[in-house]
Amino acid sequence: MKRVLAVTAAATFTGLASMLTLAAPASAANPCDYNDPPDYCYDYDPAPPTPLAPASLTAPSVLQTSVTLQWTDRSSNETGFSIRRVVNGGTTSYLNAPANATSFTDTTAPAARYIEYYVAAKNCVSGLCSTSSSVRVAVQTKQQPANPTGGLSSSTSPGTWGYYAISGWAADWDTTDPIQVSLTLDGTVIETKTANGAYSGLNASHPGYGDNHGYSFYTGKTTVKGTHTLCVRATNVGGGVDTNLSCWSYVVYGPPSAATNLRLTNTGTSMVIGFTDNASDEAGYILQRSTDAQASWLSVGSQYPPVSGSGSGGTATDYSTPPAGTCYRILMVNSYGNTPSAAVCS
Repeated sequence: MKRVLAVTAAATFTGLASMLTLAAPASAANPCDYNDPPDYCYDYDPAPPTPLAPASLTAPSVLQTSVTLQWTDRSSNETGFSIRRVVNGGTTSYLNAPANATSFTDTTAPAARYIEYYVAAKNCVSGLCSTSSSVRVAVQTKQQPANPTGGLSSSTSPGTWGYYAISGWAADWDTTDPIQVSLTLDGTVIETKTANGAYSGLNASHPGYGDNHGYSFYTGKTTVKGTHTLCVRATNVGGGVDTNLSCWSYVVYGPPSAATNLRLTNTGTSMVIGFTDNASDEAGYILQRSTDAQASWLSVGSQYPPVSGSGSGGTATDYSTPPAGTCYRILMVNSYGNTPSAAVCS
């Protein structure tokens, strides 16, 4: 664009006007071409040719505060690329990439946001620019800081046949490196490994983090009676806390717990044995006695019904008159077996 000083001398102006009239197209709208131009007028250069728009815009890496864009450059005359960033449908920023670029990394992306990127080719000459249409891609950046996260594969078998075969993936968005995962039983770590195995498709759903975050564990069920909890726990990296990714609970059944605190009372006509019941799954209990220093035991009477609840007191009675030194015990029974108590002797 050129700024031109208008000529005021009548004769000169007339001559110039005639020449301009002959030289300029009839459709010219430039003030410099008028019969009565202003003191200054502007002669505009034509806009440069518009470049072809880029194609195939993708985001091959979407981290917490970094997003990488890739596209196909279809133009041969662009002087650069204009990148418009729109966060959560509102805040707009403008970024730039040089001519012939086919990628750009936005290192100032906000974490945990929905972001739209619009990329256009531009051709700028002498301050005048022509811009192509835009291509668009939308992404969701990861939270920062982040707790570990993960998922299970379809091959996971949680205790179906008496064992646990567990496989899946684990990651912490604070790093693209593999993280540690542990198998815990009732809160105690029984095995730890690095989740660095292949897990196909993970990078496709979480671009930039790779497919190297797989793990697998195999363990049998414990034989200890009771309710148990088995968990896969991921070790946190950076901000956040260690996280249980998956947990399963199972029950191991077995004989009832033994009675304790046996007490012997001689009524003169019988021996009464009191005790504390520590089982909640007994089918009943049996009184037994031994008159040969506990070398052998004989059941006394029939089976008693179970004591209600655990921690309650129970009693059993021997209505015979055994000799001094006779020992007694309580045998707790259920369908999984029986458990004798410690003996108490007269």
